[in-house]
Amino acid sequence: MFIGSPFIGRLVSYANQVRTSTRSVGYLGYLAPNEGSTSGYKRLGRGPSSNKGKTSGRGQKGQKARGKVPIWMEGGQTPYFKQMPMVGFRNAHNAKQYHEVNLSKIQDFWNTGRIPLKEGDTLTIKVMKDCGIITGSLKDGVKILGKSTTGYNVPLNIEASKATDQAIEKIESANMSFTARYFSKLGLRAFVNPNYFLLRKGYVPLQARPTSQKDISYYSDPEKRGYLYKDRSILLDHLDKAREEMKTAKPKKKLSKFKSLSEQLKEASSVKFHSTGKLVSIKDLA
Repeated sequence: MFIGSPFIGRLVSYANQVRTSTRSVGYLGYLAPNEGSTSGYKRLGRGPSSNKGKTSGRGQKGQKARGKVPIWMEGGQTPYFKQMPMVGFRNAHNAKQYHEVNLSKIQDFWNTGRIPLKEGDTLTIKVMKDCGIITGSLKDGVKILGKSTTGYNVPLNIEASKATDQAIEKIESANMSFTARYFSKLGLRAFVNPNYFLLRKGYVPLQARPTSQKDISYYSDPEKRGYLYKDRSILLDHLDKAREEMKTAKPKKKLSKFKSLSEQLKEASSVKFHSTGKLVSIKDLA
């Protein structure tokens, strides 16, 4: 009656599934990690029968029994690196870290309409921070890069801390200009977020001029498009005026609280002797 019926077919398939599942359940008891993939830990301080009790395999006393020996330890003698002389100097404390922005990212933001500027406006660090071109900390400024950028045609002037020669060439090929401007740490914070200083201090700090000779030479270089070269009244005119005054100034005499021997002799010769009517004996002088 049930031969060839669909019920018999479903019953047979169900029996096969139960058979395979029970077979796989039997394998679970034999599961183990691969040979050599795991290792047990060394049990220390568990009694003398384990051969690792009491001193736990470290022996009695000594530096190795009490702790670890540094790899640079030379037994107490003068280390090798201290025997070598110190040559040169490190200028790491003056090194600056810049947030690097590629021109391709600026092109992408302009194409998608995420830069709130019109054609011919200036893209500053504050605008980059507000529109999301720069994320995270600003570090010591922004440096514009031009690597792997083709077809750059953003109609915006750019102002940043630094830029590579390749980036400057591509910006100017789009008939726009680039300006390298110096920012101190406080000046950069005040430039990006002036409302913070207005609410907390009541004023916005003035932008500092570069003080180191390296920064002055960089931001006054026309090839780097420095802002000091474009507007000489900020610093370069004052430096030129000071140099001219130093050339024409008369050398000042060095004043000393001790008089020279010639001056003392002149003063001694100019003092006149006034005779008195008193008789002075040699005994009184002695």
